[in-house]
Amino acid sequence: MLIDFSLYLNPKEGWEKISQKTYSTKELFLKVVTIFALIPPIGHLIGFTILKDFYIKNIKEFIQQWEGKEEQTATVEYMKALLKMLSDNDVTKEFMIALTTYGFEMLKPFVLAVLIFFLAGAFGGEKNPDKAFTVAVYSLVPTWIAGIFYMINHPITMIILFLANFYTFYLVFLAGEKVLKIPTEGSKHFQFIIILIILYLILSGIIGYIESTISLNILMR
Repeated sequence: MLIDFSLYLNPKEGWEKISQKTYSTKELFLKVVTIFALIPPIGHLIGFTILKDFYIKNIKEFIQQWEGKEEQTATVEYMKALLKMLSDNDVTKEFMIALTTYGFEMLKPFVLAVLIFFLAGAFGGEKNPDKAFTVAVYSLVPTWIAGIFYMINHPITMIILFLANFYTFYLVFLAGEKVLKIPTEGSKHFQFIIILIILYLILSGIIGYIESTISLNILMR
């Protein structure tokens, strides 16, 4: 495995070390992405099986709280379909949902890397696809690890994922100077991360909608 976890304890020094190495996109995908992207679907499967009763309890509480509120109609319908799957103990659907999650998790670093690649060049940094993918993959590891909390399907899950995503963007921000060589003068470094966050959140919303639509179709079969 190519991950040095000291990066997450001392990111400034960690990025300095990483900037002196060269990793290929293929190498990172096979040795890092395919492994860490498994954590969120594993979280789901644990919730569907080992912690099933707790998972069902939280779904029922969510439905009771939000049913009838127009802004949550789609989410409530999804939760009802998920509840039926768990009540029916439909293992096939459970694994199909997990596989769908895995596929979209593996897509994330490519989306982030493309944004990093083009924005780094636009703000005076290096346009290097391997470095862009390196930054994307290493930065997403905390978000993937936080995905284990999908097993409880609780409001605390969203809080932990929010904090993990915040740290992901912080890591990208530091990598902008250390790895991508984006100049700090003229606020270019800050402009880079702000625009990156906005674009990534927009694309993540679109991709998340597609993922939830596919998952709902699986549940409704």
